[in-house]
Amino acid sequence: MSVAPSTSPTTRTSQLPPEVVAHEAIIIDSDIEDITEPLLPSNTRATLPNPFVSGLSSRTSSFTASLTSSTRGIAPSGGSGAYGSGELSNLKLALVFLSLYIGVFLAALDGTVVATLLAHIASEFDGFKNVSWIATAYLIANAAFQPLYGKLTDIFGRRPGLLFSNICFGVGCLGCGVATNLWFLVFARVVAGIGGGGLTALSTITLSDLVPLRKRGVLQGFGNIMFGSGAALGGIFGGYVTAHLGWRWAFLLQLPLIVLSTLAIQFLLVLPPKAREYDSDDDDAILDDEETETAREHRLLGRVDFAGAATLVASLLVFLFAVSIGGNQVPWSHPLVLISLPLSLVIMAFWVYIELYIAKEPIIPVQLLKDPTIFGAAFCNWFMTMSVYSLLFFIPLYFVAVKDTSETTAGSSLVTNFIGVAVGSFGSGIYMRATGKYYKIAMLSAGLYIVGTGMICTLAVDTPITIVWLYTFLPGAAYGSLLTVTLIALIAAVPHEYQAVTTSIQYGFRGTGSTLGVAVATSLFQNTLAKSLRERVFGSDAEEIVKRVLENVEEVRNLPGYLIPVVRMSYMDASRAVFVMCFVLGIATAAMAAIMREHVLHSTIDRR
Repeated sequence: MSVAPSTSPTTRTSQLPPEVVAHEAIIIDSDIEDITEPLLPSNTRATLPNPFVSGLSSRTSSFTASLTSSTRGIAPSGGSGAYGSGELSNLKLALVFLSLYIGVFLAALDGTVVATLLAHIASEFDGFKNVSWIATAYLIANAAFQPLYGKLTDIFGRRPGLLFSNICFGVGCLGCGVATNLWFLVFARVVAGIGGGGLTALSTITLSDLVPLRKRGVLQGFGNIMFGSGAALGGIFGGYVTAHLGWRWAFLLQLPLIVLSTLAIQFLLVLPPKAREYDSDDDDAILDDEETETAREHRLLGRVDFAGAATLVASLLVFLFAVSIGGNQVPWSHPLVLISLPLSLVIMAFWVYIELYIAKEPIIPVQLLKDPTIFGAAFCNWFMTMSVYSLLFFIPLYFVAVKDTSETTAGSSLVTNFIGVAVGSFGSGIYMRATGKYYKIAMLSAGLYIVGTGMICTLAVDTPITIVWLYTFLPGAAYGSLLTVTLIALIAAVPHEYQAVTTSIQYGFRGTGSTLGVAVATSLFQNTLAKSLRERVFGSDAEEIVKRVLENVEEVRNLPGYLIPVVRMSYMDASRAVFVMCFVLGIATAAMAAIMREHVLHSTIDRR
């Protein structure tokens, strides 16, 4: 074991405001005993810059000091955490959990329900080349709006935000069910994604305010089971409904549960009254008692990072446009591709500039990424969701296009993945509650994910379905565990009053990761499929056959008998290319997990 070099107390004190008492953290390789705790009086802790950002620039310290000013529910005195030191009874906590996570289940289900519907939707609208937009439209909206919900509900309240999310989600599902063309469906997916982003983000933020960090691991495990079950059952649900009622009903049948979720939020979710906020322009002064609610809302809305959200969406859209047409509708050397790819990077650079120097409260506070735990956990989520969502979308397609199974069978291929998510989430939560540590379970889970995705790369045309079920269990277990561990690591790395901000980091990276992962995987699949088909299919009508297969996967069944195995082998080549990509992303996930450090998991809400 080696002790990481640390700055002397004298040096560290000189970097901090005089009110902040310096502290030491002992870091011993991966087995870290972290005694990081701001040694501040309880009545000032919520308003001063905290030691975990002491090494950042002066602007960063000012930024972090202002974060608490709009965080609803932080008590300005008493060090009692979000809603006081008392915890909810088990019954009340169960009701709150239920009201929050019905929506999480639906949002996760809707994110993957199209996995088994893509072939049918693309065939009906003759748009297999544009199929990536159906999947990524929802994910882009999620990525853009998830970080905003925390700030907006600081102003207008958690319940109104959750109700808006449910209604928006329901309207989007209704639009998908009645869509008459591909692009109306894409628009409806965007609307549903806006609502789904709020359902997932606000459930985590609200639960963080009510539950001690050490107990949170177990509850987050249950929450991840709800999320993982929704994501895994989306394919099964979509396949079964499509086979018996048609793909539109996969969206319409979600409406009753959305109504139930909305009623549960309205009548079961009981939140304590909000505390007074601190003004970001004057950290020592309480807001003027004469300030009207309207004036307060306008002032706080000025701190919401709408510019950051807009540039993030613009960057993702331009990048998605480039990878969706490149090598598919136009050559990669086409001016549209050559302009769009660099342009997306320029817009992303502008987004980083906004987050660093313009936004008062960035949607993703990139300054905090200087902390190794925050950096490692954030990018662990980024690479992992790239890989996981690619698997969730392309394993069912492998069953339909390569193994020629029914949609129901294709959807059932993810059942064991759901079981794995449940086992991994709950198991890691129990481990963290018992030991108060998370680093070892994080590395074990990352290693398990590499093994699982490596096994998936060996899938072939004649692989038995039972083997596929076994292979999908391992990535599911690792994913469920890492979801829980990285969130707890992020929250533990910062003082209590910054947990909403770090939660937004995880959701921001998960949202962009899932979007980019599916977009890149779809482009890789399409380009590999086209290349393989042109290498395998010969004859005077070869190009016409290739075009038909690329436009409609169901055309495979209409081909001459001697061509069907050839085309299915091409689909196998394309699927394996995606699986290998997922394996490489799994290695990157493990590398990012290794960067994290161990922090104390406290047993009380106020972390004492």
